[in-house]
Amino acid sequence: MNGGDHHAARLECELGLTLFDRSHRRARLTPDGQAFLVHARRALRGIDCAAAAAVDIAAGNTGLLRIGSSVVFSPRIEAALAAVRDAHPGITLQVTSSASTTGQLAALAADDLDAAFVAAPPDTPGVRVHHLWDERLFLAVPAAYAHTAGNLANLAELPLARPARADNPGIYDLITAACQAAGFTPRVGPTLTRIQDLLAGPVASGGCWTVLPAGVVSQDSTAVAAIQPDPPIRAPAALALPDPHPAPPR
Repeated sequence: MNGGDHHAARLECELGLTLFDRSHRRARLTPDGQAFLVHARRALRGIDCAAAAAVDIAAGNTGLLRIGSSVVFSPRIEAALAAVRDAHPGITLQVTSSASTTGQLAALAADDLDAAFVAAPPDTPGVRVHHLWDERLFLAVPAAYAHTAGNLANLAELPLARPARADNPGIYDLITAACQAAGFTPRVGPTLTRIQDLLAGPVASGGCWTVLPAGVVSQDSTAVAAIQPDPPIRAPAALALPDPHPAPPR
């Protein structure tokens, strides 16, 4: 397997999608691959815009581009950053992952970051946001709920682990709205900080459930199941950049 095939296979594994049809002599994009390509191109355009801004700041083709990234977007962001490195080899990328959307937006406004990939970002003075794609969210549930969790109402009695609202108000409210549409208010569970620790501990032992993007839950897990809810839950993914000319307060 060559380097390109290896990276493609790794991306497919992390996304939980088959992007290429390899049954022919030349690999062709599957329908999932074609849909992902649209999202990837949007991400590349956005991050390349950030790279161009950094070039302007550095007054040349060298410089440091400080990027914040939500860990849940890692497969797509990895592909976008690789493209930027190829297009602008003189730029050094410094990538900082954080579970706090509000923290990343505050860092942008304070000029501690040049760009950030964030989920469902709230309006923040000094920051402008460019929508990239809608991220599919799955339910990560104990294995015993694997056949019933597609209907959110069947999780009403199980505590929900999610980020603190102060860190991710958009995601917090989006999940709350989905539960209320299913007829219940979610029970308070652990605060979601370290995803893999949560999955291996409270979720695997049957103590709670949570909501995560596709590909985060290992397909080899026998204790935790990743279930797509009906109706689907999607979170807007965006590229956030500092706004040098924020609108005056009303």
